[in-house]
Amino acid sequence: MENQGVELIERIDRLSIMGLTGVIKKLPFLLSLKRKISNLLESQQIDLVIAIDFAGFNMSVIGLAHRRNVKVLYYVVPKVWAWGSARTARLIEHTDRIAVIFPFEEEFFRTRGCEVSFVGHPLLDRTQLLSGEKKKFCQKWDLDPERPILALFPGSRPQEITRHLNLFVETGFNIKELYPEIQLVLARAHSIASTEVNVEGISIVEDGMGLLSHSRAGLLKSGTVTLEACLARTPFVTVYKTDPLTFLAAKKMVKVKNISIPNLVVNDDKVPEFLQGEATPENLMKELIPLLKIGNPEYQEMLDYFALVESKLGTPGAAGRVVEIADSMLREG
Repeated sequence: MENQGVELIERIDRLSIMGLTGVIKKLPFLLSLKRKISNLLESQQIDLVIAIDFAGFNMSVIGLAHRRNVKVLYYVVPKVWAWGSARTARLIEHTDRIAVIFPFEEEFFRTRGCEVSFVGHPLLDRTQLLSGEKKKFCQKWDLDPERPILALFPGSRPQEITRHLNLFVETGFNIKELYPEIQLVLARAHSIASTEVNVEGISIVEDGMGLLSHSRAGLLKSGTVTLEACLARTPFVTVYKTDPLTFLAAKKMVKVKNISIPNLVVNDDKVPEFLQGEATPENLMKELIPLLKIGNPEYQEMLDYFALVESKLGTPGAAGRVVEIADSMLREG
């Protein structure tokens, strides 16, 4: 956005927050940013607010815009279908149009009287990043193209690394004891310093999509990466651990049974999920080992499942469809 001439009020890397404790630590910064946006809405002629994801903060922003009669388009909406009705009513009241990336969201909002469009999932535009030769990928990252890879994705936030890394490493080494031919490869996000994930015996790569393309199976933290693995046709097990306060609050509020995006899309539970204390090396190994052999029925069943998930994600071009909606809203005056 900056390269295209957009004037940035704040940089996205300063907005990385995870859990209730993360919000508390950054509360002064968030309140200051909210004041900046409020002043901007007051002092300038703003025709349209496009809120993208980041529910905890953007829900307050769209409220500010609504009170000032500024049109609002929300793209990648908060998961109100998981959190309950109070937030749903507020979201619908404060938005003029909603663009959703999952088909079940369209039905959810339309039945509640909202003007909503299913635009497809933006990851479908990145499938070209999943291609490429395994030999070239392995040569770049000093891996053996003849040996299977177990991909480890512990997360892209420092808090996620703290809670997931040791668990993922222990699980990986336990599997390697049983299958010495397995290569353990960890994906490092650019937001994580290399010193935070350096572990002897585990290779580090900075190409997550490439890693998923060429891995036999994956151990992934819950999030968008689970859908990337689905599109890459890489069977996986997903994990999520957070601080006890956040987990307790979520347990009381969340209305859905699954955390993995593929499971949510199909409303099934074919992808194994482990939360908090259930995420142990023993539990993870039990589900991962059958996925490491292509001939196992569990492996093929998951690939068939992924094909079903992808069929429900729409077609490429989500961003263009959002632009068309924004353009029509601006033309309406």
